[in-house]
Amino acid sequence: SGSDCNNSMSIVGRVLFLPQAILILYASLGLAPYDLPYALFVQTFMFVAQNKVITAQYFTWYLCLLPLCSDRIKWTSRKIVTALILLVVSIVSWLGSAYCLEMRGMSVHFMVWLASIGFFVANVNLLRSMLCEYKGFGTELLLSSE
Repeated sequence: SGSDCNNSMSIVGRVLFLPQAILILYASLGLAPYDLPYALFVQTFMFVAQNKVITAQYFTWYLCLLPLCSDRIKWTSRKIVTALILLVVSIVSWLGSAYCLEMRGMSVHFMVWLASIGFFVANVNLLRSMLCEYKGFGTELLLSSE
């Protein structure tokens, strides 16, 4: 019945929210006491990356916070450079397929879906890389497993 389907979707939605909630707790409790600007950047980046709606304008939400913490990320590491290249490729792929769908009226829904998955993966990879290459306050506490 319809209510069973709605209940199943509600449970799936809650399960899908779990990784985001864990990351927000980590940023709030693990990062914020040591480096509030970086924690705000990470939280905003996560929110934008895991948002159900993707638009190019959302980049500005976290880019405006980047100058507050960019000196504590090792941008020249191979991991970060690779993640940034992957992100640029995914953005171009997503914007190209979205343009074909919205402006040209082409039936490229599957391509938009694939590009969206690639864009999400690239964002998660960049966030992981930025967390690994973070060299800020309290790093010895945050990265004690290394």
